[in-house]
Amino acid sequence: MDALQGGVVIVDWLMENRGAIDESPINGIDDWKARLEKAAASFPDKFNDLDGAVVGGVVADRVSYAFLSGYRGAVRRIAPGLPKDKIVAYCVTEEKGNHPRAIESILVKTEEVSGNETVWRLNGGKKFVTCAEGAEILLVAASAGTGGDGRNIIKMAVIDSAAEGVALTPTMDLPFIPEIPHSSVIFKDVKVKESQILPGDGYTKYIKSFRTVEDIHVMGGVLGYIFRAASIFGWPREVVQKLLGLIYGLRALSLEDPLSPAVHLTLSGVLLQLNEFVGEIDPLWERADDETKRMWERDRALLSVAEKAREARLNRAWESLGLLF
Repeated sequence: MDALQGGVVIVDWLMENRGAIDESPINGIDDWKARLEKAAASFPDKFNDLDGAVVGGVVADRVSYAFLSGYRGAVRRIAPGLPKDKIVAYCVTEEKGNHPRAIESILVKTEEVSGNETVWRLNGGKKFVTCAEGAEILLVAASAGTGGDGRNIIKMAVIDSAAEGVALTPTMDLPFIPEIPHSSVIFKDVKVKESQILPGDGYTKYIKSFRTVEDIHVMGGVLGYIFRAASIFGWPREVVQKLLGLIYGLRALSLEDPLSPAVHLTLSGVLLQLNEFVGEIDPLWERADDETKRMWERDRALLSVAEKAREARLNRAWESLGLLF
């Protein structure tokens, strides 16, 4: 019942605030974040990370910041103990990929002590990190050695982006959402206290489920942005109704186990509906100003990112249920 009530709460918030959207241009990530924090003051207690992602899309004047809102919500969903007021960059992918065997960054326990805590040292690098330059915290996957089976033991370390030994290098901007920076990151003897290492297996708890969690929350952010456009440019009532239905569906999924095959099947169905919906609203962007239309056409490619990986997860879900067509 709580999940259902929570879903209705986000719908209530959207409808109550649709006439009070700040339409002035956003001047960078900090400006967007300030607007989201202002909106957060009115959040009901039942709001969760998906709700926050949606509202972050509503206050965004372009898909870039709607994406960042969803990305931020996804990281908070998998690591709920991190500071709520900080932007956290998820640092996993290396030269050989993001599978545990591809992670060569290492965490080594030392004889050092800081306060009452054992100190570890982090060395290695990450090839492609979203919003590292705009983040205050880096959530870093690293090997803490190998187990009896010879496999990497992956841990997640919480690192201050300004810590000594952290070096960021901007990488080429994507052809869409260019306002969100991407970087490679090098870690050289970075000091890591025991309390900065998150509990549990880094791969199963924080990495394996992330792409699904990210899909749910990023699409929530994008739907929030489309709701903004519908509100500002006077789109038909039926469009708003479909938007609210899609948002409600994503919110329900955000509360479930992201590793569940049933979640992958259901999410696939929601995304099919979303893609059809995006096609249906194409003519309505003619009601928007030229700059808004230009940015939407530029950034809508985000909706097709990682389709092959998503399809592979869906096929595995069907196989695990013994249902092949």
